[in-house]
Formats: sequence, C-alpha cells, structure tokens
Amino acid sequence: MNFNQLLIPIAPEQPLGDSFHQALRCANSNASQVTLLMVIEELAELREIANHSGTTLDLLDKATKVYHAELKQHVLNLKALYSNVKFNTQIRTGIPFIEIIKSAKEFQSKVIIIDSHRSNKERACQSGSTTRHLMRKSEIPIWSISPNSSPIRNVVAAIDFSNQDNEDFTDKIISLAIEFCTLTGADLTLCHAWRLESEGFLRKWSGYTELDIALVAKKMRTDRAMRLKSLLMPYENSLVNTKVRLLEGDARSVLPQFVEKESVDVVILGSLSRSGVAGFLMGNTAESMLNQLNCSVITLKPDAFRSPVLS
Repeated sequence: MNFNQLLIPIAPEQPLGDSFHQALRCANSNASQVTLLMVIEELAELREIANHSGTTLDLLDKATKVYHAELKQHVLNLKALYSNVKFNTQIRTGIPFIEIIKSAKEFQSKVIIIDSHRSNKERACQSGSTTRHLMRKSEIPIWSISPNSSPIRNVVAAIDFSNQDNEDFTDKIISLAIEFCTLTGADLTLCHAWRLESEGFLRKWSGYTELDIALVAKKMRTDRAMRLKSLLMPYENSLVNTKVRLLEGDARSVLPQFVEKESVDVVILGSLSRSGVAGFLMGNTAESMLNQLNCSVITLKPDAFRSPVLS
C-alpha cells in the first residue's frame, strides 16, 4: 500500500481548513495524485416538489455548476502551495459515504482523507455519520484528520494480540505505519494495551495466591513485549525511529490517555469486527476509542474485507 493516490471529500461550502494541510504536505512530498470530491446529497423531496412545480427541475444543475467552480478555486489555491501534487476534481450526487466509496474505487485511491471534526458538535472530535460509515464499510484506509495542522512527529500504531488468526492483519498495520512514518519523518511507537482478564477467575477457582497471579502477569507482560519487538524485526534497516510500549489496562481508556499524554499526532488502528457480520461493523474497541482521540486517526481493514457498498 502507498500514499500516491488520495481522495479528499469536501462537503459543499465546507472551507478547506488548515487541518487538510497536514495531509497535503504528505501528498506533496510524495508527488501524489489528489482527487477533490464533492457529493451533493440527492433530496428525494425535490422530486416530489417537481411534480407540482417546474422551478426545481434545474436546481441540481445550478448547484453542480456552482460547486464545480468552488472545486476549481480550491485547486487553484492549492496548486500555489503544493506544486508536486496532481489534482483532480469530481462531483457526485447521492448518499455521501456511498458515493465516496464508489469514487475511491473509480480513481483507485489508496487512502480516503476526511475532516470529520466540526465545531458545532458537543465535542470537536466526535465523528459524524459519514465518517463512521466510511470506517465501517470502506475497503481502503480512512485518514480522519484533526484540526491540528502542525507537522506529524509522533505516530502510534495500536496492536491487538487477542486474535491469533489475524497475524497478517497485524503485519499490514505495521507496514502501513512504517511507510507513513517514512513519508512524514515521524517517530513510531507500537502500542499494545492488555490486562489479565482471567485474574478474577484464577483467584476464585484455581487457588492462585496474589503472588501466583503476579508471576503469571509478569510472564505474560514479558511475552507480549517480546512479541511486539519481534514485529519490528523485518524493518530493522528502516530509517524510522521505532519503539514499543505496553499499556496495562482496558485499551478503550489507557490508549487515549497515553495518546494525550505523549502528544501523539496520528493513531493507526485496525478496524476489525469480531462479530461475524462482515462489512458492517468495526471492532468495539476501535469504535469506542474514536470519540476520545483528539488527534488524527487512520483506520484500515484486512485484505479479505469486501465493502458491502461495492458488492
């Protein structure tokens, strides 16, 4: 996977804020192709009104012309800043997340970059429904950018060892993280949150003492630390500055706390559902963390995932 084909959806009349420049700097250094996409929501009510009045018949055409001009102005402004980027534009009509996924397929985009942060939300980091749909149903990675436009210096890749069948997916997460950090010059931390979930069971039913439980936890902690380090062995010749970090506790709370404390710029998460409903759900841990992370987040799916939108 690489970052040379990027899709940036922009809502109609949405300002192209500073947050996008975090991604556009990466695109410029990589001489990427960037498609600016605008989706005009098709309002079924207009068709009903058209049955009673002819005044709505050309509204969509008028809106399309206006938004084409808006996109062209965006491109003119951006070309002055990012001369290495080749820009395309497209306007589609329909349900935003569906049209975004279809457009990404059409342009063979490698990453969808979306600004899901809105000041009118209760919390600025709350992701809207379009972002959630994309993270759940897109085959390609989603980069949800934060309002922070400063250079990317510190990246965390969250690693989950709970499912032994997903080693290829773990490798994909690390490969993307290494590539991303190579492109941005950022440092990378492989972060794994864990806890001894069987502690209560062991204490109640096995006769383990507190010392026994502490020894088991220590051995598991050491084993997981070694596994984290082994994941980086294929990249030992990489120029990326890497380290590993074990966090003890529930990932849904300790990872966001770590990210805030360490001023992390980007978190890379695997959005894999264990429910068996392929194509519709993210993992509960990833989903629950999204509203707690104020930084940019990249989510990705396993190679075998197929989008229900495209199928």
